[in-house]
Amino acid sequence: MRRLVPWLAMICLVGSGVVLAVQAGPEKDPDPPPTVRPAAQLPVLPGKKAPRLEYTVLYDPRVIREPAATHHSWRAGSGSGQEWRIEEALGFVPKDGGQAVSPLAISDDGRRFAYLQRSDRVLVVRDLASGATKRVSTRVYRPGDDSWNVELSFYGDGELLFVWNAGRGSELIDLASTARLRVGVEFDRDLLEARADGGRVTVLAGEELRVRKNWRSPFSVAHREDDAEDGTHPVVLGDEAVSVVRLRDVENLRHQLKRVDLRHPAHRVTSADLTLPYDLETVNAVRPLGRDSVLLRAERSRTWPDHGYPPGPCDWEE
Repeated sequence: MRRLVPWLAMICLVGSGVVLAVQAGPEKDPDPPPTVRPAAQLPVLPGKKAPRLEYTVLYDPRVIREPAATHHSWRAGSGSGQEWRIEEALGFVPKDGGQAVSPLAISDDGRRFAYLQRSDRVLVVRDLASGATKRVSTRVYRPGDDSWNVELSFYGDGELLFVWNAGRGSELIDLASTARLRVGVEFDRDLLEARADGGRVTVLAGEELRVRKNWRSPFSVAHREDDAEDGTHPVVLGDEAVSVVRLRDVENLRHQLKRVDLRHPAHRVTSADLTLPYDLETVNAVRPLGRDSVLLRAERSRTWPDHGYPPGPCDWEE
């Protein structure tokens, strides 16, 4: 009996170790890669009476298991989950196998589709309701340019087309009147607002907020960030540009909501303190929710002392 007790104890210890090893084993991936149908199996986007497009799906060889090729069919989809392939849009897959690039844009109303045509590499805009396609001439892109250095985006109700080329600059085109405006920004995110009637254009150039009242007037500086401020990219709310400022005080950390009046040449700037926890690393004005409100998206600190809030993202409406 005395010999049996040590053996039973050893068996229990070994069994406990096996159980712990099983529990501590690798967990199953909660987000497996999505299964995507090959583009060849998708129907072609109809030439006329095309459905409303709400998003585009780019080709990614690490997710979409299709043979990598220099040219391929791009995808377009609707909110209901239907997908179509777009044969005529030009796109490239980088040699390193990363995310593919394509100069491609769909207007917010789902009515217009801009892309570089694969056959001759010209810039075209297609009306998805009638199927009509028209060429768009621009001073910042030529068919011989590298297409992976081109960016397209719509503004307004699909009446303004923004074109950016790494080698030639940027341009804003009124598709109705063919008026062209050089806006002097590098990316789509730097063009904050544009009106199709030739009215106000608001851009973010470096650390300056600039406003142009019409197609011909020069840009005026609406606000320039000070060295003592850690400003975020603003969003346009009607006649105001709204952003969040982090003040680097010695004793504490304060955030302010900054509003810039865009209606007058003086561009009056007002600020108001935000009642937010002080353990926030970043606070950004993300998108407008209405005329006088903005969504603030913040990331709580993972290193500073916690003030009753768990680390991670959080939203406020101001």
